[in-house]
Amino acid sequence: MIKRILVPLDGSEIAEEALNIAGELAQGLSGEITVLRVVPPPVPGRFYAPHLLDELQEAQVREAEAYVEEARHRLADGVNVDTHVLCGEVAATLLEYAESEDCDLIVMSSHGLGGRGWQVFGSVAQKVLHAAGRPVLIVRPGDAEWEREEEREEGRGDEALLDQMALANAESTAMAGLKGGSRGR
Repeated sequence: MIKRILVPLDGSEIAEEALNIAGELAQGLSGEITVLRVVPPPVPGRFYAPHLLDELQEAQVREAEAYVEEARHRLADGVNVDTHVLCGEVAATLLEYAESEDCDLIVMSSHGLGGRGWQVFGSVAQKVLHAAGRPVLIVRPGDAEWEREEEREEGRGDEALLDQMALANAESTAMAGLKGGSRGR
């Protein structure tokens, strides 16, 4: 019997399509939902100082916590919802969580922030589908959702580039200050 439904979300509206389906299932089965957001580790680059990577991950975790709480409130009253934010490689972490918490069903979107990179299933969905030791329900978005998400992804890409440029500028300014300060001693 299906009682515990895991819904992994990545922040995209496409992924949130799974939340609606899981909500209906939980109501019909008198089950409970766990909304899970896995924050992947930041990718070190030549522009990041080590402490900036930690700060970046902490900020992503805070954002993820607010996001899953918001997702909780979008589900219908009467559905028992738990939320969790974990850090790690996305597919492996959510599979470990599903196993350790004995979830009966994973309901997830076929695509999320990765977009149409994989035309049939997204890379995370594909990994989960092949490795899960439990049923997985894959929700495929419609064409309208694709268009809206692609427009948002373009905007997020621009924002990410600007953020990365700002961090690189802050780091180079800090490094210049350190070099300048050590000359005077």
